[in-house]
Parts: sequence; structure tokens; C-alpha cells
Amino acid sequence: MKAVFFSDFDGTITQRDVIEAVMSRFAPPQWREIHSSLMEGRLDIDVGIRMMFNLIPAGKKEEIIKWVKNNIKVREGFGDLLDFLNKKGIPFVILSGGVDFYIYPIIEEYLNKITKVYSNRLFVNHGKLDVKFVYRCGRNCRRNCGICKPYVIQTYYGDYKIKMYAGDGITDLDASQYNDIIFSTGGLTEYLEKINLRGKRVYRFNTFNDVINAIREYGEG
Repeated sequence: MKAVFFSDFDGTITQRDVIEAVMSRFAPPQWREIHSSLMEGRLDIDVGIRMMFNLIPAGKKEEIIKWVKNNIKVREGFGDLLDFLNKKGIPFVILSGGVDFYIYPIIEEYLNKITKVYSNRLFVNHGKLDVKFVYRCGRNCRRNCGICKPYVIQTYYGDYKIKMYAGDGITDLDASQYNDIIFSTGGLTEYLEKINLRGKRVYRFNTFNDVINAIREYGEG
């Protein structure tokens, strides 16, 4: 049966939110106020992300890349999940509201096992870091998270019979509704409890080995 596995990046593939970690390390204190407005829904996500990255001088880019490679770790079992899916012939697709310049260095050793990465892109604007949103959110999203995950899922993977999704936060809520099996961690679990996901299976996970076990259980069922 034709299946595909989608995953968020920050806080899902990685052990912690990368944007928050980068801002804590490299941005001036005002990033926290922007982030609070973003999380409380007073600021669209794409606007908030740009505002935060605009606080960082462009000259810090290479330092940030080096820092994330040394300090940001992937969630336990990530490599095992990729091997498992590859053996099953199931493509693994990253749908991230994060930014390409830190995503690729973190998953560099796994890239040959990942089918596609959809993310926002970094560029330099007037000496500051800035973000370009390539896959803009449309009517399928309730907030402008920068990348419209439902649009990507429906447009490029609509013919897949079984769609699986792993996520951890509010930007994964809309995407979850376009998948058959949802693997939730972090705040996503609480968000999912508040909505009706009739006909879908939801599994909580801490490591990607939990995800592998759930997929096996589903297949046996």
C-alpha cells in the first residue's frame, strides 16, 4: 500500500526548538517579546520569524551554523526510523516552518535517506539575516506559518493511500488533519485533544523508536 511519512523539524526531529535555541544564543533580549506575541497568536508566525531573524547581523551566519552542528541533537531513534522506512519503501518528507541554513547542517549525515525537505530560506537583507517564505500559507491554514503544510501534502502527495505525520506544536495542528496517522509529542498532544480527529489514529511518542513500534502495530492490525 502506498504510504508517505511527513515530519515537522524543530522540536520533532530535533530534541529542542532550534529557532528558540538560536535566538537565545545570538539575538538581543527583545526576541523574547516577539516570540511571546507569536506564541499567543497576536503575531503571525511568518512575521514573527522574520522579526526575530532581523535582529541578528548577517556576519553571524557561519557562527550559527557551526553552533547548531555542535549543540543541536536529533531525537533518539531518528536514524532507526529512516532505515525502517527506507526498507519499507516509504518516503520520508520534512515539512518545516524553520529555515534551511540550520536544517541541512543538522541532518547532513541523514540526507541520503530523506526524500524531500520543504522549508523557508535564509537570505541577507541590509546586513541582517532575513527569511524568504517559498511555500506560502493559503486558505488551508489558520495562521501564516510561512510554509503551508496542508497545501504541500495535498498538492504533491495527494495520491498516497496512507499519510503519516509527526509533530510537536501549533503549526502542526492543521497539517495533522490531512493525515491518517498522527504521531504527537510536546504541545501538539494537548492541541489535538481539543479538536475532533474522527477516523484518524493518534499516537504519542518520546523517541522515534516509539514511532517505529506504532507503525508495526498499525501494520499488524
